[in-house]
Amino acid sequence: MDYRPLIFLLCLASPFNGPALAADDADTVYIDDKLRVGVRPEPDSRSTPVGVVTTGMQLEVLDSRNDYLRIRTDKGLTGWIKAVYAVEEPPAMIKLEQLEKKRADTLEELEALRQNVTVLEEANNSLNNQLDQVKAERSKLQLRLARDTFTQKQGGSYWFLWLIALVVAAVAAFAGGVLWQRRQTTRRLGGLRL
Repeated sequence: MDYRPLIFLLCLASPFNGPALAADDADTVYIDDKLRVGVRPEPDSRSTPVGVVTTGMQLEVLDSRNDYLRIRTDKGLTGWIKAVYAVEEPPAMIKLEQLEKKRADTLEELEALRQNVTVLEEANNSLNNQLDQVKAERSKLQLRLARDTFTQKQGGSYWFLWLIALVVAAVAAFAGGVLWQRRQTTRRLGGLRL
């Protein structure tokens, strides 16, 4: 015995399919699951279908009567379908397609960000190397400045010391010359001092 029709009917009757929609509840509905639903010219299952709508098709709701919705497809087909086949939310396969597209876009964005990170890391390494070189050069220049400053201070001190030594020598020579002159004068005068 083939149980597929029974399972199909149980699925349609299950509480998870959601309530049937009225025309006031939503402007857009979708065909649920993997279905092919006949579009009829009148809200009656005995009328011959004028077209077919399938799972995932977006339909515009024009009117509602009993358990039927009057719809229009994006290609302009207008007719009636049973409201039980329509749901407000897009079916899982449409959501899955949207999520897969979003995932692909996110992966592309992630790859672009990874490439940016790689470029930025290389630039950072280059700048760090340049910074290390500048720091080393700065250290050399500071050492050289300190040495030059010390040398200038020492050089200035030596000139100052030489100047003091020269003044002291000049004073000593003058004082020695004065004493020598006095002694010579005293000797000539026979011990008389002036």
